[in-house]
Amino acid sequence: MMKRTFAILVAAGLMLPVVGIFAASHLQAQTESPVPEETSVPSRPGTVGEGERGDRAERLIEELNLTEDQINQVRAIREGAQDEMQALHERLRSDREALHGLMAGEATEAELRAQHEEIQTLHREVADKRFETMLATREVLTADQRAELAELMEQRRAQFRENRGFHGGQKGQRGGHHW
Repeated sequence: MMKRTFAILVAAGLMLPVVGIFAASHLQAQTESPVPEETSVPSRPGTVGEGERGDRAERLIEELNLTEDQINQVRAIREGAQDEMQALHERLRSDREALHGLMAGEATEAELRAQHEEIQTLHREVADKRFETMLATREVLTADQRAELAELMEQRRAQFRENRGFHGGQKGQRGGHHW
């Protein structure tokens, strides 16, 4: 029982980046004409899904061998979450800018802490929305696709850890906060 619970938690954790990939391809897809019959996720300069992110979403769709119905379901899930996620990210950007202004000015410690708490609350809201979207996306996949996704995400995490050595060293060595 513990092994199964652990496996489910690991699989859920591995799916979080998938939501981001699908969300990025969705933002791109909304600015384009309807998707052609094949299961491609076209990329267009100036859109969020362009370049590497769009390519990753395309590879993921191909590697998981999603059916047309599954692709449509995933897109519907993303569309349902897109407006709220965009609004949360805009509020987060705005609140960060406000914190920067407070830090540079004469704000009290209490004002700074209140602004920081607002940013933390928004981070939690974004994470919660991302998780809910991930759970809904997970339900679209078959058991085999979930297992394949877990394997693909582990490969990507291993590659990220390997590449991280070239861009800033070990975790925790980056220094202080960048506000």
